[in-house]
Amino acid sequence: MAVDVSFVVPTLNAEHVLPACLTSIRRQHFDANRIEILVPDGGSTDGTARIAASLGARVLDAAGELAEAAKRRAFEVAVGRYLALLDADNEIVGVDWLARVVAALDRHPDALGFESYYLKCPRHSRLNRYLTSCLQISDPVARFLARRPRRLRMEPDGLEVYELPADGSYPTGANGFVFPRALVDRLPAGQPYHEAVFFPALMRAGIRKLLKIRECGIWHHYVGSWADFFRKRQRAMLIRSLRREECPETWDADGQIRKILALVYFTTLVGPIAEGVARAVARRDPDWLLHPLAGWVSVGGNVLGLVRSRSARGREHRAGLSRQLHSLIGPAGQVRPSPPPENEAVEQKSPR
Repeated sequence: MAVDVSFVVPTLNAEHVLPACLTSIRRQHFDANRIEILVPDGGSTDGTARIAASLGARVLDAAGELAEAAKRRAFEVAVGRYLALLDADNEIVGVDWLARVVAALDRHPDALGFESYYLKCPRHSRLNRYLTSCLQISDPVARFLARRPRRLRMEPDGLEVYELPADGSYPTGANGFVFPRALVDRLPAGQPYHEAVFFPALMRAGIRKLLKIRECGIWHHYVGSWADFFRKRQRAMLIRSLRREECPETWDADGQIRKILALVYFTTLVGPIAEGVARAVARRDPDWLLHPLAGWVSVGGNVLGLVRSRSARGREHRAGLSRQLHSLIGPAGQVRPSPPPENEAVEQKSPR
């Protein structure tokens, strides 16, 4: 039987969050024989590999590799028509997500992919709810820099069809993103895979249709504290420095003026305070009140990460950055996922 979807879940010491992620896949009302789960593991020293195998995943050896290189390794062996990208700290909400995603992509074969919404988890901290569900991008500065897709229409079943910016200035491709495996063939031989490079290049090449469904989303167990968020912004800048050495054409490559504006906007605080209050009132969502502080913390983490990325010189530059990256990963599972509802079966089911 042909495989419809290959899930790719890169891991590194993720034993606390991985069970919820993989169980949320297994809960889907979808034929178990038509999916595969690939877990490229970066060299975990905890029980990650054992847990993955026990839940029916195929563990791939990606020791010493960062997440995007590990994903590329999984792409090479995946057999599904579609690739579903989940991080270990993601959890699919509901049991119909996969069936609806596949139906949407089958109906729109020219789409770049399907992007999941970040939904609010009642067990998350206010900070995590703001960063994920409010922003839908996990960082206020990135949200400021990114250009918005234009919604073209909503179809009768709730499928939203968007047009992505022609210049590729919209970051996508992770945390519940599903796309046709055939698009991987467009990646030039020998070129490293980076989401911030690969998907913007496809947008610039004319593949600009994006699909979304409001009810089809994930919980992103992103951060548990402000310290976690500050550390993750540093790590993001170190990854960006490594990426730009290999592929300078990232989604934000042409946004120098916008980066300066973002720095001014968030450090002066006046604009973020006004925006946060306005959105909190308009949407009746007090989580938006964290907007000014989150922007300030993000700028500080970004700046420190850039300083750290430039502190390593010469032949040891990349090795030094990689060591710093692993020092910032910290223990996985700082945000504990919710247990599955007791009345939901874990076994896979065939499509209804």
